[in-house]
Amino acid sequence: MESIYENKSWYAVTPIEAKHGKSTDIHIYDEIGVHGVTAKSFLEDLKDLKGKDITVHINSTGGDVFQGQAIYTALKNYTGKVTVKIEGLAASMATVIALAADKVEMTANSLFMIHSPMSNVFGNKSQMRRQINALEKVESTMLNVYSKRTNLSEDKIALMLETETWLSADEALELGFVDEVTGRVSIVAKYDMTGFVNKTPDDILKTFNKGQQKTENKMDEQTMTNWFTEIKNLIVGKAEETAEPAAQTETEAPKEEVNVDDLKAQIDSLTQERDSLSQKLSVQKEKSNEEKEGFKTQFEQMAQRISKLEATPSTTLAENEPKIVEKKKELNGWDKMAQSMFK
Repeated sequence: MESIYENKSWYAVTPIEAKHGKSTDIHIYDEIGVHGVTAKSFLEDLKDLKGKDITVHINSTGGDVFQGQAIYTALKNYTGKVTVKIEGLAASMATVIALAADKVEMTANSLFMIHSPMSNVFGNKSQMRRQINALEKVESTMLNVYSKRTNLSEDKIALMLETETWLSADEALELGFVDEVTGRVSIVAKYDMTGFVNKTPDDILKTFNKGQQKTENKMDEQTMTNWFTEIKNLIVGKAEETAEPAAQTETEAPKEEVNVDDLKAQIDSLTQERDSLSQKLSVQKEKSNEEKEGFKTQFEQMAQRISKLEATPSTTLAENEPKIVEKKKELNGWDKMAQSMFK
């Protein structure tokens, strides 16, 4: 088996000699499934290990959802012991792969990021709706993985996915995503972070610093400055030209945590109000339809009456017609004489 694939590979399988026999290190140090090597190659190499213990080293921004799901399932069903070491960054689908292990370790200078699945779509509204449905189903599979590992509610995890949540090693340990935080490891990686729109590099550093203050509060100023510079180079791949002394800032007031139950209650209240308004609108619409049908019936009856009147002949009976009565002229004496002569 080749220890490192061609330049297109995003992972490497390296057999090593261990105290109790052969073991294997697998390094996932790039975006998953985007350089031409599919999960099929990974699964074939995993099968060739024949149940030997493996250690999967992860420093990845994630990648293809379905490739990652296939790798998660293969590692979950693997007969040998699986240990994952997060060394630098586990983001997106790389976190799902990490949680397939029997034990998840995370170095103190690493970050853990989860977010809702994303996709590029081109098409009409029907194609858009189909893609939304597919994304929702994919997200439900991710929720299932996270909730089983952490025992957090799916509602809380769904909120974390929606807001693109970045966690330090201590925070990931506290929430149950990882089992152990180990010493720092020097890792250099350059990633395109523009796809993670909810956090800027400075925001990520602030998130990391918040989780590390518990263990690093004894550092002097210069050590802290160098430490931040190294972490920033790790995340964004850019070295600071000058290292300025860390300015003293006022302690930031802790942000009020979002109460999921209160939000859910507000959503339920708004939903009930919407349903009530919808019901009132439906009743009003039904009443309007009834009035409309009543006017329509009246109109049809009037039209029928008009049609009957137009079809009735306008003749007058003869016996009802006024009779012309001729007034007889009264005859005088001469007229009577003339009448008698011509008889």
